[in-house]
Amino acid sequence: MKTDIVEQIKDRLDIVEFIRQYVPGLKRAGKTYKACCPFHQEKTPSFTCSSEKGLFYCFGCQEGGDVIAFLMKIENLSFREALERLADQAGIEYQPVQTLTGEEQRRANVRKVLDFARGYYHKNLMSRAGEHARAYVKGRSLTRETCEHFELGLSPAQGVFTSAAKQSGYTEADLKDAGLCIQTEYGLREYFRNRLMFPIINQRGDTVGFGGRILGEGEPKYLNSPETILFTKSHVLYGLNFAGPAIRKADRAVLLEGYMDVIGCHQAGVAYTVAPLGTSLTAEHAKLLKRYTQNVIVLFDPDEAGLKAALRGALILTEEGIFVKVASLPDGLDPDEYIAQYGKEKFESILDHAQELIAFHLQRQIDLHPQPLSAQDKTSIVTELTQTIAKQPDGIVRREWVKYVAEHLGLDEQLVLQRLAQTEKSAALSNRYQAARQPAVINAAQVSRTPSAEEDLLSWILKSPQHIVLCSELTAEDFSSPALWQIFQTIIKAHMENPQAENLTELTAQALPQQKHEIAKLALLSVPDDFNPARDIAACAAKLEQAGIQKKLQAVTRQMKTYGTGNVPPDVFQTYMQLQRKLKQYRS
Repeated sequence: MKTDIVEQIKDRLDIVEFIRQYVPGLKRAGKTYKACCPFHQEKTPSFTCSSEKGLFYCFGCQEGGDVIAFLMKIENLSFREALERLADQAGIEYQPVQTLTGEEQRRANVRKVLDFARGYYHKNLMSRAGEHARAYVKGRSLTRETCEHFELGLSPAQGVFTSAAKQSGYTEADLKDAGLCIQTEYGLREYFRNRLMFPIINQRGDTVGFGGRILGEGEPKYLNSPETILFTKSHVLYGLNFAGPAIRKADRAVLLEGYMDVIGCHQAGVAYTVAPLGTSLTAEHAKLLKRYTQNVIVLFDPDEAGLKAALRGALILTEEGIFVKVASLPDGLDPDEYIAQYGKEKFESILDHAQELIAFHLQRQIDLHPQPLSAQDKTSIVTELTQTIAKQPDGIVRREWVKYVAEHLGLDEQLVLQRLAQTEKSAALSNRYQAARQPAVINAAQVSRTPSAEEDLLSWILKSPQHIVLCSELTAEDFSSPALWQIFQTIIKAHMENPQAENLTELTAQALPQQKHEIAKLALLSVPDDFNPARDIAACAAKLEQAGIQKKLQAVTRQMKTYGTGNVPPDVFQTYMQLQRKLKQYRS
């Protein structure tokens, strides 16, 4: 049944269109599609997917597989969870089996107890006990409807929530796994007590944690759930579950600082706003935003800390290929305060007049130097700005930034370009130095880096299995990679057992699940423009056989040397001569 569901999902969902939801930059490259990989940082596209094969593979980080493997990786889901999501999207009725693995059961329990906590806290806020918290919320200009929309809540005093959770069937282990309670030397203690609660809901609509603002005196003012099996702060943006459609419609997102900022903006109708969870912006946040838009405005506090945070975040977004603008609000007001006082129209006007990143950074540098600027000041400013320009992956934008800096500092463009080249050279040297100081971490793909001829042959027979007979006499000694020899044997066997099968790649991957990434890679390797299956497969097989003969000849030659001149056994010498004749045939 599971296999049937998997096949139905793959038949109904085009992997390219599905992945495009997460990687909007996919562009056609022959029969495949390419983009920068969503799983690691890169500037040159090495991520490939194919509708025909139903597979994806990254030649940079070696991640690969089918649509299920992609969703599991990008959303941190179990196989069963990914299957349920995809079946629903494909319109397939799917009833999962009831037996869960230990890890799946643990994740399911955490989801349930977090949902229980969300409902409990919200009900508590709306009850008599939440009167003081509702007064605070009202003072921040939030309506009852907004509180209900975001399901704001109130955590009670110590012990009350734990008792209610246990009465509802949740264990102490569930509460600790969900980050709702912690074990101390004095026993189990609730993580949130007497705080205004903000459910943290990921882009899929799952409750993964909470943020809590203290009511009254005390520190910290804001407290987030500890990281759990469902919650990683650097992978979640507050408000994105509501903001997603608005971001796509407006084709821009606004990055704010906190919960109240996001809620206040959404209440006023500016629903394309989100915020990191009390932590610095990360590359994971940038990748998440890029699924929705390539245009982001960073709204920052105009103090020194805000300026630095804005620049740091903007550079991270830029490196991920996002076009960034920077804006700030007058009078030192927070976004929720400004929009409540001046309204949506004025707030959006400030967003519409946001500065390009290079203009923002240049103005900041100018403000840090006395006027008029000396030649030394300009040198210092250009050196700083080229570090920003170097992070821009778009070549056209880079050149425009160089032109902008040159014009506004009264310099020749070539001087800025020269300094940019020096900056990039220094960065490259620094990266190499840092890499040299790090302990070598070698992955399996690096260890078993195989000759291209073996990869080419396997890729070609997966694409043109009708010509397998042309290479069926190859032996293990003709392959330098035992792993590729194993894949080769499996392809041959799968084809012999299913000569009419159109899914040879899938049959091979099913037989060798531990090699699924390598098989996906082979299936997605491109072929030469003048590819002739029969000719090229035969030539490649001959090349491998010739390499195999050379290896055998080298081994026999070493063996003959151990006997010494005149003492070589006749059978060894005969083998040597046979191999020499075979090698001569290939060379003639």
